[in-house]
Amino acid sequence: MSSDLREQFFTSIVHFRKLEATLSSECEMQMNEMAILHSIAGTCCRECPCMNLDVPKIQQKLHISKPAISYILNTLEKKNYITREIDPKDRRKVSISATPEGRAAAEQSMKKYDEIWDEILERFGEDNMKNLIELIQSLDELYAAMGKK
Repeated sequence: MSSDLREQFFTSIVHFRKLEATLSSECEMQMNEMAILHSIAGTCCRECPCMNLDVPKIQQKLHISKPAISYILNTLEKKNYITREIDPKDRRKVSISATPEGRAAAEQSMKKYDEIWDEILERFGEDNMKNLIELIQSLDELYAAMGKK
């Protein structure tokens, strides 16, 4: 039974990664790109066009390294979704702004994500989704406690 369970777990992880890849494809950007772009575009407004990205908060939320965040920011900049410049109020900080293209991409990807989310939630059920999220979080905490993250 143990080897069966182990194989089912492995297969489930592979399927879960395929689900993420499909979702990224549907939303036309990687999930980490989407999360970071939304954290930038979501706080940008006409009165406050720039923000200082809280890298430690993003690292904690997404469980990714600082170099990975830099790589994603470079990718978003190459796509003309963000601009970076020295913060005039504090030259040690870099202000990051979503461009009009970035805000449009953020809105479009979130619209697509919401459509997919609504269908998944409708078919899978709210209770099942809550249980799944709780189980994934517990597994993530266990893995972290094992010193693997």
